[in-house]
This record gives sequence, structure tokens and C-alpha cells, in this order.
Amino acid sequence: MTSRILQMLFMLMSMAILLAACTSASGPTYNLYSEKSSDGTKVYRVECGGLLESSATCRSIAERTCGNQPVSVVQERDRMRPDAEKANPRMLVFRCGAAPTVAVAPSEAPAAKELENFTLNADALFAFGKADLASMLPAGKAQLTDVIERIRTHKDATSILVVGHTDRIGSDAVNKPLSIARANTVRDFMISRGLNGSMIQAEGVGSTQPVSHCPEGRSRAVIACLQPDRRVQITVNGQR
Repeated sequence: MTSRILQMLFMLMSMAILLAACTSASGPTYNLYSEKSSDGTKVYRVECGGLLESSATCRSIAERTCGNQPVSVVQERDRMRPDAEKANPRMLVFRCGAAPTVAVAPSEAPAAKELENFTLNADALFAFGKADLASMLPAGKAQLTDVIERIRTHKDATSILVVGHTDRIGSDAVNKPLSIARANTVRDFMISRGLNGSMIQAEGVGSTQPVSHCPEGRSRAVIACLQPDRRVQITVNGQR
């Protein structure tokens, strides 16, 4: 009985030594393939399939393949568990060298540039405190008509911005709506004279963008000084 047990122990020890010898002699088990990615660059795919292999094996093979170049990982997956992308990657797709940078394609159309800018005196355009088409003054209509004819010469115009401005006298609750209404009326007049309405944008900024430097108060002299602030600006943008 004792002899039989010794024989069995000897056989088990022999098998363990043989297995260890085979494992150390065979080295890591892997397959390495060369492929082309969708963008035409060369990539490699290494599969580490041995029972004793781990993600470290795939990484080691990738580093050995790339030599002095860095390893850029494209994809890695656990071959034993496809649903676990990075648990213990046994399949590694990589390229040698730094990851390619994604070039940003330049815009097909160059940015629009200011072609011309017009400033119209609101006191000449509208009656005091008014903004509708019926309140436009003859001198203002004539001035705006000249601007429209000038705009027609810009065949490369792509957009027109009409901005209404007021002076600081009065509240924002009055000035902002007044500036918007005047800008819209000028826009409507331009469209009625044949300009493309889809190109024209109107907005009002009230008294937030003054250009004058006048003293405080509301005297006639101050109101006259503030006249440059009461204006409608028309900016024509396009490609030169």
C-alpha cells in the first residue's frame, strides 16, 4: 500500500515538472497580424490566447513590435469575455507612433467682411418720439433711398444689419422698444425698395451704445449735444 502511494506521488511530481518545463520552454502564446485601418494607415492586431496569458502579454508584444516608437492603442478587448472591453484585454489593435491628429477642415466659405457702414440721423428720419413708416420725414426717406442705391452696388453682399439707437434721455422701458421699432421700419422701407428681406436683420439697443460726450442734464443744449446718439446704423457685410 505504501509502495503504491509513493508511486502515485512520484507520477504527480513528474507531471508537474514536465508541465513547468513545457510552459517555460514554449513562452507566451500569441498571434500577431498586420492590417489596414479604415483611414488606410497600418495597424497591428495581437491576440494572446494562452491560459496563463494576461493583458500584460499583449502590451509586451505591442511594445516589442513598435521598438522605439510609442504604442497607440486603437482597440482592446477581453477575448474571454467579449462584453468586458477592458477587464483583461487579450486582443489588442494598435499602431506604432503617436496617434494621428484629426485635422479640422477649413470652412468652405470665408468669413463675411464689412463692406460698408452707414449712419443715419434719427432726428432726420423720424418725427420726435415716432417710429412708424408714416412718421418718416422726407429728408430721412431721401437719405435712406440714397443708401439703398449704394447697397445695390455691392453685388457680393450677403447680409445687412440695421441697428436702432437712442440717446440716454428717458427710461430703458421706452428707449429700447423705440430703437427696435425704428430699426424695423427702416428694414421694411428697404424691402419696399426692392432689397432682399432675407438678408436684412433689424435690432435695437436703446441707449447702451452712445457715441457722444455730453454733460448731465436735459437742457436744450444737452439734447442737441446728444443728437449723434439718436441714430440708425446700417452695416453691409459680404465677400470681397
